[in-house]
Amino acid sequence: MRIELTLADLVRVGLAAAADPMGELAASLQVLQRRDGGRAAASAAFNRWRYRVWQGLPDSAAVLMWLCRPGAPIPGFLLPAAGRYELESGLAAVLETDPVSLKTALRTTPPAHDLPSWAAALADGDPAGLPRLVQAMREYHELALAPGWETVSGQVDADLGMRTQLLLHGGVDALLTGLRPLVRWDVPVLETDDRITGTVPSEGTGLLLVPTYFAVCPALVPAAPGGTPRLHYPCVRQAAPPAGFGHGTRKASGRALADLLGPTRAAVLTVLAVGCSTSELAARLGVTPSAASKHASVLRRAGLIITHRERNTVLHSLTPLGNALLEG
Repeated sequence: MRIELTLADLVRVGLAAAADPMGELAASLQVLQRRDGGRAAASAAFNRWRYRVWQGLPDSAAVLMWLCRPGAPIPGFLLPAAGRYELESGLAAVLETDPVSLKTALRTTPPAHDLPSWAAALADGDPAGLPRLVQAMREYHELALAPGWETVSGQVDADLGMRTQLLLHGGVDALLTGLRPLVRWDVPVLETDDRITGTVPSEGTGLLLVPTYFAVCPALVPAAPGGTPRLHYPCVRQAAPPAGFGHGTRKASGRALADLLGPTRAAVLTVLAVGCSTSELAARLGVTPSAASKHASVLRRAGLIITHRERNTVLHSLTPLGNALLEG
């Protein structure tokens, strides 16, 4: 998927203010079903979370998985602008989806075999089943996302802090370049490697970047009438949510850690919770290897990380002090 940004778009490129509950819900449904090898490492990071969710998944989730399939665009009505930061506002907006928007959003959805008749009717533009759909979304959120929402919001906050610094100090070009290798940015075209073909229209309304904890690949979301196109991309995150997702997880909020260390070094510390090389650190942060090395050096001198060389690779990991800082 690609979008060609005009000058009017470029001056309106911005960042989300916080984690997007509707976006996380849809992305988590996709990662719950992923079995492909193309994003094996990213998808495998959620294996323990996936196992726990499958154990308690209600029957109503079948409709949600039909709507949010891996490798397919997420229906636009499930990502309303009104629900960008509040779950209940988003669910209320889904309830108000009109028949034309509903039918348009689901025109490429496969037949709803073995699903309730109300679900199949959604694809025909019949909104009568929307209250049941919203209830299914609420139940799924309670099971899969609510127990670990602090983890989600904290790590999204850390990513936003880092990207904000890129935008402030390097401008829009540095911000979009910093998303590599998740996207290709060749002025004025931004292109995602999500195996979905097509072009998202731009009308001078900008582009909103939305870091998404459960995303394993970036996704461009067309704008609603009068709205702004969005790019949901995988945020820099601790490699995997704990099995309990919310129980025994990192306690330090991303914003508090960013206030202490600065947003970029807070993101470095979070990434190094599972250890990685300098080049991997640079790729995940969207900075140059030399910049990643400098940030690692500062944290090493502070006693927060340890570095050792393995053949031609320099590997970084947390010290007990660094781990304690993340634990809060």
